[in-house]
Amino acid sequence: MYPGKIKALEMEPSEQKPEKEIPSIETSGHEEKLERLVDFLLLNKNLIIAVTVGVLAAGAGLFFYQQQHRTTEASAYRLLSAAESVADAGNWQLAIDGNDSIKGLRQIVKEYGSTPSGNRAKILIGDSFLALGKIDSSLSYYQEYAGKNPDLAASAIAGEATCHLLNQEFSEAAAAFEKASETAENQALKASYLSDAADTYRLNGSIDKAVDLYKQVIRQYPGFAATANAQESLLALAGKTGNVDL
Repeated sequence: MYPGKIKALEMEPSEQKPEKEIPSIETSGHEEKLERLVDFLLLNKNLIIAVTVGVLAAGAGLFFYQQQHRTTEASAYRLLSAAESVADAGNWQLAIDGNDSIKGLRQIVKEYGSTPSGNRAKILIGDSFLALGKIDSSLSYYQEYAGKNPDLAASAIAGEATCHLLNQEFSEAAAAFEKASETAENQALKASYLSDAADTYRLNGSIDKAVDLYKQVIRQYPGFAATANAQESLLALAGKTGNVDL
């Protein structure tokens, strides 16, 4: 034996140098999360692809709908402009029915009623029927208005009020004029419709209610033509009520 080997055998176990241990490799938390994520992606790749395709398809569908809506509105606007010119000239029946040269309001409402211009056509055809004395037809089209413009919505409600007024349905007319005033955003329109409501209550004999609304117009909407009319009406009632103080 080699001297070194003998010496090593003669050493007590406690004196022998322990072999170096190979340190264990610990996986960090980030690496574990990454591994789990990779496993998840591999296991669910088909589902992820399907969801991604669905989202892309929905986005494409929305884009197509918006483009189609713009195209439809553009067509409705062009047709309405032509019919509106005829109505402005006082050719009410032609505006309603149309001819070979223009599409009538009735057909525009039928084909494009869900568009902004189609909803405006409902008001215009209501005005046209009203000018022809066809109150029931006028009322039905005013009631069909479903647009989002508050001033146009108020105009449609005021149209309903006028129909009720012509039918001598004063309570319904006055309430509709008040609603039109509440609906409108334009201050001049709000004043005008509220003054109309006061006039209607006055026709119905509800003088106190009329006076209250005239005063409201004067207080809330100074400077408008409807306000001047309200002041004149209030002064005209002074002899009957003595209630003209603001």
